[in-house]
Amino acid sequence: MTTLLLDPFGDPRWLRFVQDTPGATVYHSPSWLRLLTKTYRYKPFCLAAAEGEDIVGVLPLLEVTSWLTGRRSVCLPFSDECGPVSAKPEATEVLVLAADELRRTQNWRRVEIRSSLQGPRVAIASRFKGHSRALTGDVEAVFRSFRKSQTQQSIRKSEKSGVLVERRTDPEAMRHFMRLNALTRRKHGVPPQPDSFFWNLLDGVLQAGLGFIGTASVGGRIVGASVFLHWRGTLVYKYGASDEHALDYRPNHAILWDAIRWGCGHGFNRFDFGRTDLDNRGLIEFKAGWGGEEQDLWYVQLGGDPKQGSGGGAGVLKPVISRLPVPVLRFLGRKLYAHIG
Repeated sequence: MTTLLLDPFGDPRWLRFVQDTPGATVYHSPSWLRLLTKTYRYKPFCLAAAEGEDIVGVLPLLEVTSWLTGRRSVCLPFSDECGPVSAKPEATEVLVLAADELRRTQNWRRVEIRSSLQGPRVAIASRFKGHSRALTGDVEAVFRSFRKSQTQQSIRKSEKSGVLVERRTDPEAMRHFMRLNALTRRKHGVPPQPDSFFWNLLDGVLQAGLGFIGTASVGGRIVGASVFLHWRGTLVYKYGASDEHALDYRPNHAILWDAIRWGCGHGFNRFDFGRTDLDNRGLIEFKAGWGGEEQDLWYVQLGGDPKQGSGGGAGVLKPVISRLPVPVLRFLGRKLYAHIG
């Protein structure tokens, strides 16, 4: 078994492999990789394990060169869970060894892999919770699996309130999402992602058939919007945003329920709620209310000193950020996100 650097954009073997191999996600797709390289100018070092001409494993790496966080490689920035995908068990170890060798030859401080790998070469860098649930064609059975007081009642309330949900991939829907996202991120004390990231997401991922924006409106006014991605049999809840003054209408519940019903009706077998910080008990309970099964999720790294926990000193800045004007936060987002990937 050998390893090589494979161009995910120009070599069709990459797309064929991640389309056909269990464990590959939308984050392994060329579309998602192109989004990150186009927005943040990251340099790809995408590894493949091969037996002859056959690809038996892949590990996408993007180089982050930053005066703020150092020169390192990540699999993958801004991706909830992404690691090696292998058709043979031994391919994973081969890919990890190749990544460690690249770390030395490219003089990276570390290689970060956002997947719950185990082994003597990797050290746990941070821990999270993940939630996902099975989907079936029986929509009513899926609904009955939700917690009655927490989720079912909120869905019913959104229906009685006349919340209208649409699935869209047009620029106007993205503008509404970006507006609500900036307000929601400010509420949580973090800057919004750069506008260019979302325009590239719309053009290269959503309009390419790999996702959609769910919008919730009341009386003609959009009060909630979420971004969903999908790949093979999995539907992913990636970003959510809403008007805090309209939460009584339960727009987030309406959007999620619409997406889940859509997934059930289109043959998807899994709904991924994404990662959650360990100290965010409210969000963990929210996801559990949808019948989401909780999993331990950790990120690992090769080389460097493992990070202790997650978040660092960012929590100290949250009260300050939450009071800043949105234009200032957008400026900070444009300047910072490439460094923190």
